[in-house]
Amino acid sequence: MNSKETPTPEAFLEPHSEPGVTEEEFRALEETFGVVLPEDMKAFYRQQNGGFFRKGQDYFVRDSEYELSLTYFHSISRAFHPNILPMDTLLNWQQMDEFLPGTLVPFCSDGGGDSYYIQADGQGNRVYYIFHEDIDEFLDTPENCLIAESFTDFLEKIHTR
Repeated sequence: MNSKETPTPEAFLEPHSEPGVTEEEFRALEETFGVVLPEDMKAFYRQQNGGFFRKGQDYFVRDSEYELSLTYFHSISRAFHPNILPMDTLLNWQQMDEFLPGTLVPFCSDGGGDSYYIQADGQGNRVYYIFHEDIDEFLDTPENCLIAESFTDFLEKIHTR
C-alpha cells in the first residue's frame, strides 16, 4: 500500500448507516477530554464513524505480538451498533478509573476485548496495544506496547490471513 495515502474505511470495514464524524463532534470530543486527534485519524472518521471489520476475513495487525483478530473501530459520540461503546463513553470511564493517561484514546478493539489506543496529546500520535490484564506493562514500559508510529502506520499494518 502506498504510504502517502491513508487507507480508507472501505478497505476493511463493513458499511453502516451512521454518517461520518462532523467537525463539531471532533471539537466536542477534543474539548471535553483535552485530547488532540491526529488529522489522519480524523480523515478516516470523516468517511465512516467506526464499524465492524468485513465479514469473511480475519483482520490482524502485522508485528503484533498477540495476533488477535481485530473486530471493530469504535465510533465517536454516536454508536453505530447498540453493543459497541463510542469513544466518549470509554474516555469517561478511563477518566474515572485513572489507570491510563487521559490523552490515550481507545479506537480499535480485538477479539479478546483488548484495545488499541492512540496518543492524542498534541505531541505525537503513536498507537499502543494495551492488554487489559496487563496495564502495568504499559505504565512501566510503554515502548513494549508500541504498535505503530501513527494512525496511518497502524492502518497500513492491518492485514488478512
